[in-house]
Formats: sequence, C-alpha cells, structure tokens
Amino acid sequence: MSPAYVDPTVRLFGDVRLGEDCSLWPYAVIRCERAFVSVGRCASVQDHAMVHIGWDDPTVIGDYCTIGHRAVVHGCTIEPACLIGVGATIMERCVIGHGSIIAGHCFLPPDTIVPPHSLVMGTPGRVVRQIDKLRDHVIDALLYRDNGCGYARGDHRVWERADREALGREADDIIAREAAGWGMP
Repeated sequence: MSPAYVDPTVRLFGDVRLGEDCSLWPYAVIRCERAFVSVGRCASVQDHAMVHIGWDDPTVIGDYCTIGHRAVVHGCTIEPACLIGVGATIMERCVIGHGSIIAGHCFLPPDTIVPPHSLVMGTPGRVVRQIDKLRDHVIDALLYRDNGCGYARGDHRVWERADREALGREADDIIAREAAGWGMP
C-alpha cells in the first residue's frame, strides 16, 4: 500500500502508518513519540494540520476522512468518512463517530464522544443536529485521492477534470461494500 501523495514539506516522526491512497498536504506535521498515528485509506491531512498522540493515546484517522487546514488532531479516534473543519481542535481520547462533521474552529475537550452522523459546532463543541453526509464525505475523499495522484505527477489541475458522477458511483460502491463495518445499521 502506498499514499497517493506526500508533499515534500510534510514532517513525519515516529510510528506513522499511512493507508493506501491517503494524501498529506503542504506543511502537515505528524508526530508520535510513544503510541502511533494511523491515517486511513483515501484520508487527507491538509495544509498545516498537526496530528500528534496523547501520552498513551494513539491517533487513528479512519478511511475516507478529511482533516482540514490547520486542524489539530491529538490522541483521538476519528471513524471513517468524517470531515474535520479548518482550524478545529480534537483532544485526547475523543471519538468522532463515522460520517460526522466537526465544524471549523470547533474545540473538543478530552474524552468527548460524538455519535455517528453528527454536526458539531462551538467551543466547546456540541452536537447541533444529525446529518446525512456520508456519501459527500466519501466523494470528497476520492477527489483528494485523485488530486494527490495528480500532484505526485506535477498536475495541479485535476479538479478541473473531475467527474463527480463517476466519483458518486464509486462512493456508492464503497459505501455498499464497507459501511456496514463502520457501525451503520
């Protein structure tokens, strides 16, 4: 397995496990001195994001997740197909249920448990409603996979040619095949 793209400015330290077709974007930092960090299949860690561990708490980023620009993800678990917004902070032992959105600049204190399919906003973050964005999140992850493959070739305009209908069909196949393992009914 290999990532789609790891920008040359990315800094990786310790036991970092990168899933197939994931992408790490400019100036992202992933550090783990004791536990490990796992970045799932087709997940993206975007520009200036910081991923670190807690003392004994690994950081697990599930398949098809997007970690937004300048987000801090620290010793927590993010289940598949989540979107972590720009500048959000998620602290130790938090668990973010699959298909959720953590809004930009949201702060989640240690031990916060977010149910699947939640929209979380505020400081401290609170669930404001349930959402159905699983398909959209998988499509976004596939777009970043394709964008990462393009960047690896020096092609920075992949999104201009993106076929969202084809990506939607691929997302539907992925959800049909894999989502039962994400705890969906």
